Amino acid sequence: MKIAMNIFLLMCFITTGCSKDASTKDEILISAAQIKESFETYYDIPLSEPSGLSPENVFIRNLNGVKPETYTMNENQFISFYVFSNKQEAEKGLKEFENSTAAAELVMHSKYQIANVLLFYVADEAVKDGRVKDIMEGFLVTK
Repeated sequence: MKIAMNIFLLMCFITTGCSKDASTKDEILISAAQIKESFETYYDIPLSEPSGLSPENVFIRNLNGVKPETYTMNENQFISFYVFSNKQEAEKGLKEFENSTAAAELVMHSKYQIANVLLFYVADEAVKDGRVKDIMEGFLVTK
């Protein structure tokens, strides 16, 4: 009887541990390297380090404890993206951005929150590159 109880408890621990791993295994996590590779390799959009960014720029502020990676593309367009530890943290980062800029008049921009990534794309409507949307939508795959 004691052996059967120990086996039952062991099975409970194993089952509980496996169910937690299964839920995180299904979550899609995107890395900064994957984002850069999508721009530069798959869509042939060179990214370069931006110069002259104001520290007051809302698109380069830390959000939810994460510092963004920032790049210039097509000479006069700007992207910043945040890679969070998971989707929930990215959602918190987006909410923080929206709360902190609610009363501000922002320049034209697009924002994409896909999985654990939050990306801002700043460009005038006339020069907007549709490939940015294509890149981000390409990450909308499921396991």
